[in-house]
Amino acid sequence: MKKILPILTLIFLASCQIQNITDAEKENVILKLENMMKIDQEYAGIPSKELKEKYGNEKSWEIFQKKRDSVAIDNQIKAKEIFKKYGFVGTKNFSEDASSNFWIIIQHADNDVKLQEKILKFMNNEIKKNNAFKSQYAMLEDRVNVNKGNSQRFGSQVTYNKYGQAIPKNGLLDSLNIEKLRKEYELPSFKEYYNDMTEMHFDMNKESYISQGITQPKLYK
Repeated sequence: MKKILPILTLIFLASCQIQNITDAEKENVILKLENMMKIDQEYAGIPSKELKEKYGNEKSWEIFQKKRDSVAIDNQIKAKEIFKKYGFVGTKNFSEDASSNFWIIIQHADNDVKLQEKILKFMNNEIKKNNAFKSQYAMLEDRVNVNKGNSQRFGSQVTYNKYGQAIPKNGLLDSLNIEKLRKEYELPSFKEYYNDMTEMHFDMNKESYISQGITQPKLYK
């Protein structure tokens, strides 16, 4: 009993800490996450046209990736501070936007899989309380598995074959029940999602694919 009490006390204190958050603190966290999200999204795509024109393709990617890594690490530090002080940023105890912004920062924390796993465990409980999105839990679970070299349950993490067609990174754990799983966790159908990703990838790399004789995206039928 002596070993259990301190743990229960910590859980109680953490719970009280979240419940006692002031409106001003909540608003501050929401705004902070909005700013973190904006910076994250600036480096979520590809180098700008201006950067490529100034430095060339190879050098522009090197500069872009270094900045993206720096932004990700800075956001992770801030996310850890928020989590330590206020607990999980959920849809109910904060807001849907704040919860999504927090999730994206964690989703992109690929250099800190332990942090991703820690938040994933919390999300598993939070979705049962409708304090987190099931789709985001599914995508984070896939991200963790891929980062650990494992197959995915939901197929949310993609790579591309030589034709530019989206395929599941590291494969699927259960391809037969993939549509059922995706529906259960409020994800779009496999075909719809993978065709969207294929078209997006083709548009971003259109010149390269056309030079290879691939004039349109290879979609799933």
